[in-house]
Amino acid sequence: MRSLLAVVILFASASAVRTQDNLSRVVAGAGLLSESVADRSLDKVRFQGNRTLPETELRTAIAGQIQEIVAEGVTPPRADDAAYYLGVYYRNKGFARADVTYRTDGGRLTLVVSEGPRSLLSSVTFTGNAACTNAQLSEYLIGAPLERLAQEPEQFPFNANGIAAGAGRVRDFYVSEGYLDATVDASDATMSAEGTRAAVTVRIVEGPKYTFGAVNIIEPQEVFSPEQLRTALGVDPTGAYSAGKVISMQRNLQSYFKGQGYFEATVTTDADPKRSTAGSVPITFNVKAGALFRFGETHVRNENGRLRRDFLPKRFAHLRGETYDPKQLDETFREMLRTSLFNNLRITTTARAGNLVDLDLLVEEAPAREIGFTLGFGSYDGATIGFRAGDRNLFGNGRPLSFGAEMSQRGLLGELLYVDPWLFDTRFSLRSRLYSVVREEEGYSKSALGLRFDLGRQVAPNLEAALFASIEKVAISDATIDLTEIGLTDYLLSDVGLTLTYDRRDDPISPSRGFVASGSLDVGLLDGEPAFTRGAVRFSYYLPLPKNLLFAIGGRAGVISPIVDQIPIDVRFFNGGGNSVRSFAERDLGPKDAAGNPLGGEFYTVFNAELTFPLWKALQGAVFVDAGNLTDFDEAGLADMRYGVGAGLRYKLPVGPLRIDYGVNPSPRADEERGAFHFSFGFAF
Repeated sequence: MRSLLAVVILFASASAVRTQDNLSRVVAGAGLLSESVADRSLDKVRFQGNRTLPETELRTAIAGQIQEIVAEGVTPPRADDAAYYLGVYYRNKGFARADVTYRTDGGRLTLVVSEGPRSLLSSVTFTGNAACTNAQLSEYLIGAPLERLAQEPEQFPFNANGIAAGAGRVRDFYVSEGYLDATVDASDATMSAEGTRAAVTVRIVEGPKYTFGAVNIIEPQEVFSPEQLRTALGVDPTGAYSAGKVISMQRNLQSYFKGQGYFEATVTTDADPKRSTAGSVPITFNVKAGALFRFGETHVRNENGRLRRDFLPKRFAHLRGETYDPKQLDETFREMLRTSLFNNLRITTTARAGNLVDLDLLVEEAPAREIGFTLGFGSYDGATIGFRAGDRNLFGNGRPLSFGAEMSQRGLLGELLYVDPWLFDTRFSLRSRLYSVVREEEGYSKSALGLRFDLGRQVAPNLEAALFASIEKVAISDATIDLTEIGLTDYLLSDVGLTLTYDRRDDPISPSRGFVASGSLDVGLLDGEPAFTRGAVRFSYYLPLPKNLLFAIGGRAGVISPIVDQIPIDVRFFNGGGNSVRSFAERDLGPKDAAGNPLGGEFYTVFNAELTFPLWKALQGAVFVDAGNLTDFDEAGLADMRYGVGAGLRYKLPVGPLRIDYGVNPSPRADEERGAFHFSFGFAF
């Protein structure tokens, strides 16, 4: 991915661009308004008698009541509300005897506080608990261990209502452990003489423990085997009895039938602890599968959109006649959302005669035309500025067409991109790109005009295959590298090939778990004559670790098998840089000429391992180890490996991380630097 130091993306409709100045004025006006309201609230509402809690805290506590008084004026009901809620706040803070009165004078409200003593918890004692430890119960009662209560008493104000709520949580915990008859009484609170300390005794009667007994699934139609049905419960029906587990099993079983096409399936449950034997509760699930349903017609309500009326029905047409499957429906729904064509898209399923499920879609389209700008800086490309304009809904067909241009210190790129995710309304996708590029590489300049087509298909869940073909007219000029090292300087390059990608990452932009594996194979022609075959493979794995750590490993390799005597320099592989072996500058690993210009190679490897860890908010740190090589085809293998170790910073953005890395070369040669800095954007591998 192209290196960037800073990314500013403004991608919106043209009208949204014009709205920016108005939005700034609104924000500024809102700031002045909030300052004005704050000043007026200081004049309208005053506090008296508050010795312990600061006025700023009290104003925050009853901000809603103050705002209403400032806007509508002081009335007895509003004053009474403000006093009441302020008193509640004080009591929640441990001031059990707090009393708040008020007086009004000339449109002003004064809240008069009589705080009284503040009561803190001094101790908590549990009695009658045999199955659960004090440590477990204190977490539910007060949200902390008893040791912390002893060390930081100021953090635990005594509030009878709060203790009662905690006792409820303790009982819920007992119920989840199978003690359905447990009682928890935390009303015994002994106050100190001055009323500032409260010792609470929690009396527990656990009662018997209930467990799951025999589980019986009655399904008269016998659609699935008993083993399938038991697996469909999704919860292990053993151990402590819990009504919540029973409900989960009921829902899972019903969802299983619906997912297999039984749209109107219902599951009822018979589970009564009162009929238990020695605490063992038998469970019976009664299933009515009903008829097997299939997908029917698709109806769309889209009153003011540009999309053609048949666009969405065609997108869901592959489901029609298929057995009803919520997962398939959800996949197509998410595919529609990823197009960014809709602000809102809702689907309602309706059963109709003939055992069919119709889809009713309610649509609100998003603005389709957009303009975008990018600014940045990269270690190799230098300063970069880019522009993109496009229409995601060309001629109302839902296909995007965009034009982009990017200028960096190394050159200029322009491209016209058209994407058809549903070529001829099939499940095939087409991506076509017309581009022109002028660049200054190390040792030569390049100009090219090219066209590329990619025809893809999702052949299985997570597996995509694509055929591609490209043709490119290339001219090499201003070479400081010897022409015998460069190869052809004016040629027509064309190739055809195949790619396969198996992607199990949770997010292709900012993955936090999963893996991706891909491979490609193509045949290249120079001026119409067979010139080479080329292959490449890639594997990356992302493993989340405790404490928000992320460990990632990756490997890549590529090989060009020449048919002609020499492969042109711009077709060869290069290695080193922010996305490969980071102890080398961009393209700096591998063969060079006498002047130090990189010459590229026909075989390369890259291996990476990286550990990312949080630092502060969106800022992360990273340590990494890289290895790789670059050789000619005749020397392909793992010989002459070069290494890098280093550290970096990551700043997480919605479109991927901004990266700064420094890689150290542990064994530099005479013509090599000790290390390299890299400014880049996105994941390294």
